[in-house]
Amino acid sequence: MNDRPGIQFGDGSGNEKYRTCAECGADCKPDPFDAGEGGGIRIAFVCPNCGLHSVVDPFEDSR
Repeated sequence: MNDRPGIQFGDGSGNEKYRTCAECGADCKPDPFDAGEGGGIRIAFVCPNCGLHSVVDPFEDSR
């Protein structure tokens, strides 16, 4: 029996456009990082061709 929680990739909508580079259309890889004291964790989406695409705070609603 497997009691481990599932891991969800994406926002659950099936729409992964939030991680698609607007410049070249490449898939941006998630890169979590520490935002410093009191800043918590952020996730940067980095395009392999163009560099930084966006940064999101997955816990924004709970702060």
